[in-house]
Amino acid sequence: MTMAEVLIAATLLAFVIMSSLTALSQAYAFTHHARMITLAGQIVQSVMEDLRLRNFNDLKNYAAQSQPVDFSSTLVSERFSSSFTQGFALSGHFTTMVASAPPQIGKISVTLTVTWTERGSTFSRVLLTYFTERGLSDYYYVGWAP
Repeated sequence: MTMAEVLIAATLLAFVIMSSLTALSQAYAFTHHARMITLAGQIVQSVMEDLRLRNFNDLKNYAAQSQPVDFSSTLVSERFSSSFTQGFALSGHFTTMVASAPPQIGKISVTLTVTWTERGSTFSRVLLTYFTERGLSDYYYVGWAP
């Protein structure tokens, strides 16, 4: 009888330990994903702020380039380069909505996108705003998608 009780107790203990390890593993994965979303949000905000400080002619030059414009080198120049951001790809899409011609004020739509892959799924963080010759409108998070 005592051997049977010990065997049942050992089986229950093993089940509890395995369940705890599984929960810890999932918690680590959720924490890692939250960190990646936070980093992606910080990156698109930082690049958007850099664009906000530029002259409108710089934005018109970006809009004249083939789209999307690759900003991946910005990850290094802005010191976002780390083991977490190695798989990040950063691009911008510039669309001239209103051509700049007096008396009309030019308007350009800017969409910045950061994409990365985690455990076989691709995720993205997108930031959208509009620039005019008189400045930046508020920018909006479009969201992220698996």
